[in-house]
Amino acid sequence: GAAVRITQSTRPALLSFITRRRYALAIDAISLERQQEIVAALRMYQKDKVAVPWFEMVLRFRISQVAMEQALAADNARLQKRIEQSARATQLADRAYNEQRGRCDWESIARDMDMPLIECLRLFDPSLSTVPVRSLHNITDWSAEYLSTLKSFVTEHFSAATVNEWRLVGVYMNVEHNDCSMAYSICTFPRITPDLYKAITQHRNDGLKWKDIFEKYPIFGTLKLFYNAYYRSKESSGSKPKAPHIKWSDADTCKIKELVQTYYKPGNRRELLIQAQKAFPNRSKGSIRGRIGQTKDKVMVITNDDMDCVNKLVDVYGKDWERIGHEIDGTARRAQRIWSRHQERQNATLAWTDDELDTLRKCIRDGVGMAEASRLIGTKSW
Repeated sequence: GAAVRITQSTRPALLSFITRRRYALAIDAISLERQQEIVAALRMYQKDKVAVPWFEMVLRFRISQVAMEQALAADNARLQKRIEQSARATQLADRAYNEQRGRCDWESIARDMDMPLIECLRLFDPSLSTVPVRSLHNITDWSAEYLSTLKSFVTEHFSAATVNEWRLVGVYMNVEHNDCSMAYSICTFPRITPDLYKAITQHRNDGLKWKDIFEKYPIFGTLKLFYNAYYRSKESSGSKPKAPHIKWSDADTCKIKELVQTYYKPGNRRELLIQAQKAFPNRSKGSIRGRIGQTKDKVMVITNDDMDCVNKLVDVYGKDWERIGHEIDGTARRAQRIWSRHQERQNATLAWTDDELDTLRKCIRDGVGMAEASRLIGTKSW
């Protein structure tokens, strides 16, 4: 039908009609997801300190103002209850802290609050707590009892712990969550870390038996695995140390550049590598090869300006490559390479003649390869 004009005078009546006929819903009839959406919208207005446009909110959510106010009040009550529970859980944790064990008895806290253990850990507020959090960065800082508690707790409550779940593990163990993750990783995939190797060696020097050392660090399944892992680590630690890295000076780089320009041949760097090893006898073959690769990529790049410059010099001096190489601050070999690249570019951009097209069609028909077809045509590169 006809459009209805909504004015300031008719808005209250329309709102009253909407409330009575279509949107008079009680808070119990609103789904939890819908309540959260409504509360989030209302809190945005509260955050900006702006009056809530109830008329627009009613039209948007099709729920009465009273029902939305009830949803907001219910959420405020939930938040207040959460704050009170968090304060209580933190106070109980302070009381249940055992200085000798270094952590709280969270099982008793969960019983006192009559809540699941994980929920109690989520309620804990470290900013309000007086419990000192410990740092156990090395695996040797963890006792056998602590490692066993950590492994059993993570296995029981988390199949694949996320970052937030590792924070809960840190609260339970009263240890920084990154240290908990490190220790659990070593327990799950046992390995001899440098600090563990050093501690085991010290115990052996002090005369402790392998059985006693194994009881201190029960991260391996059996004593034999622990023993073998230590000696494998010992063999790797006794390997020959790497030679110290020697930086390449500007003079060395210039020398490599000269060698590349003089001896480099595409597809064959053997002669260049031999000459470079003679020039730098104190450097390793791998270091020289890597430097040649870096320098070659910079030196041997042929730009359009290089090709245009060599083309002009050929017009002046002919194919006197020594003279042209001197003019471009390079070698005769490089000047010749730039001229060849220029010729390839020129041939590639020239229009195809009928004879060239016939030759190409014949090559395609006979199954001739691209390189051979280019040779047969003579004026085009592949």
